[in-house]
Amino acid sequence: ALSLGGVRGRTEATGLGVYYGVREFLSYPEVQQKIKHHGQIQDSSVVIQGFGNVGYWAAKFFESNGAKIRGIVEHDFAAYSEEGINVEQLFLWRKEHGSFKGFPDAKIIDTPMSVLESECDVLIPAALERQIGLRNAHRIKAKMIGEAANGPVTPAADEVLRAAGKVIVPDLLLNAGGVCVSYFEWAKNLSHLRFGRMNKRWDERSKEQLLALVEGNAGRPLSDGERRELIHGAEEHELVYSGLEDTMIVACGETRQTANLKEIDYRTAAMTNSINKIAASLAGSGSIFTHA
Repeated sequence: ALSLGGVRGRTEATGLGVYYGVREFLSYPEVQQKIKHHGQIQDSSVVIQGFGNVGYWAAKFFESNGAKIRGIVEHDFAAYSEEGINVEQLFLWRKEHGSFKGFPDAKIIDTPMSVLESECDVLIPAALERQIGLRNAHRIKAKMIGEAANGPVTPAADEVLRAAGKVIVPDLLLNAGGVCVSYFEWAKNLSHLRFGRMNKRWDERSKEQLLALVEGNAGRPLSDGERRELIHGAEEHELVYSGLEDTMIVACGETRQTANLKEIDYRTAAMTNSINKIAASLAGSGSIFTHA
């Protein structure tokens, strides 16, 4: 709870981290070449399995950045639309009616797993573990699989998908957004200060001085709207988003570097980096955890 020292932005953090991670991997030229993709979120087609907190927020961030949410898969029904589903409308429909059934603006399918196997650029399993196994791995048409759930792809299916030229962004890396922002929350609680409390007004005043110079050079005063937008000091959730974005960019970059250097897949690379970091911490301090 915010009143008890919670941080703004924690609710959507895992879904937002999934969005940042997929965006990063799509931007890598070697990934674009491998999966024959233009590399932009804009106009990419996305299928999401699971419409809980993670699936809902991931869908919202993909949609607001120009992706087409072609399919949303739940345990009982799936919604599908070539043109893209309006995420909020579907969410409100399910809230009111208890399921996707009867939703007018998409095709509602009562064999939901078939939508998991439909044509799309990015498939986001954000539900249960072991959703893609040997029984269906060969039917997955997505170019990239972003693991928003924990363990949605079985080890055997992982091999089948990679052999078919798919790129898998592993859960270990991709769904770490929630844990990352929980860490920010812990840091906030140690200091008993919300992010931005100390520097927000100072930032705004600095920007105002800069704007005065710009107005002088531009030869015209800025409108109130322009001024507000340019001066605006960061709110807590904007700083949380910024910190999460930076963390995901760096972690994805490190995973990519190790994968390319050692010629291994991204899951093995993420695991390798994790073990190396633990080893470095142990070697440096003599202990990973303090003993009572």
